[in-house]
Amino acid sequence: MPFAIEQRGFDEQGQRLRLITGALDTIDPLLNTIASDFAQMWRDNIDAGPNDRWQAGPSYRAESFGGTTLRDRGLMQASIVGQQTGPSEITVGSALTVGDGWNLLAIQEFGADVKPKNKPWLMFRYPLASIAGFGWARKKEITIPSRPTAPFDWDGGELTSEADQLVHSRIDDYLAELCQ
Repeated sequence: MPFAIEQRGFDEQGQRLRLITGALDTIDPLLNTIASDFAQMWRDNIDAGPNDRWQAGPSYRAESFGGTTLRDRGLMQASIVGQQTGPSEITVGSALTVGDGWNLLAIQEFGADVKPKNKPWLMFRYPLASIAGFGWARKKEITIPSRPTAPFDWDGGELTSEADQLVHSRIDDYLAELCQ
């Protein structure tokens, strides 16, 4: 190169730029924050109850037993975690399973058709409208409707608008902190 550039008086800015580029190469704190925020958003969405993505309204069975849809004992909600799982990757979800290893959160998100494996009928406690109290229901099959509460639009393959706003806000805050 026929010329050289000598930097004068920009040492502080140069150092700041090196810090910023280094922080952008290692965004672990940002990813961990976003993962944790998504998990909390998912739990909050469960608390909020029905939304326009649900195939069905509140569960008649849950309400009749004095509970809230998706909140039986709170185990599923409490099991939702978010964490960084790779250099530029996060995972948000739950490892809570029922039956033969079915993920309970996935069943509620996507719905399921349940059939008996070893017996002719499914049997479960159910509120009876004809008499006071509860009885036992016998069904060949039941359909659990999807009741999505995740901060993701599974059909569109993108974040919900609230989650997208959260990510933009976290990135803005992270960059503003780096530039101070």
